[in-house]
Amino acid sequence: MTAALTTRRILAVLTCAAALAGCEPGSPQAPLHAAKKLGASTGDISTECGLTYQLTAFGGDHRKDLASLERQGMQSARSLASVYRRNPAWIFQGETVGQIVRDAISMLNACGLTDAAQTLARNLRSR
Repeated sequence: MTAALTTRRILAVLTCAAALAGCEPGSPQAPLHAAKKLGASTGDISTECGLTYQLTAFGGDHRKDLASLERQGMQSARSLASVYRRNPAWIFQGETVGQIVRDAISMLNACGLTDAAQTLARNLRSR
């Protein structure tokens, strides 16, 4: 057996081993439908909080607009909770759904959309 043939066989074995290592089951990724729902609901929550910050940065009576943002936040929270109830361990953009939900609750509380935060937390307990 020549040295070149032996080297090729070793490289072939190493290549196969590397390919098989890449076939290990990874973290459970959120399925496409759930990922779309996660993307939409987290994006909406971020937007609703941003609008709340903008609105409250200026004086005046903002109760009507804040109530509208709160309702939208509650809807986004219910959508996010529906994915959590299916599988809090799914991975979406490098984080588990459980981590994303905890971050969303913190964000909603921080921006003042506390009813939406409570809606999300309440929906998690119904799991």
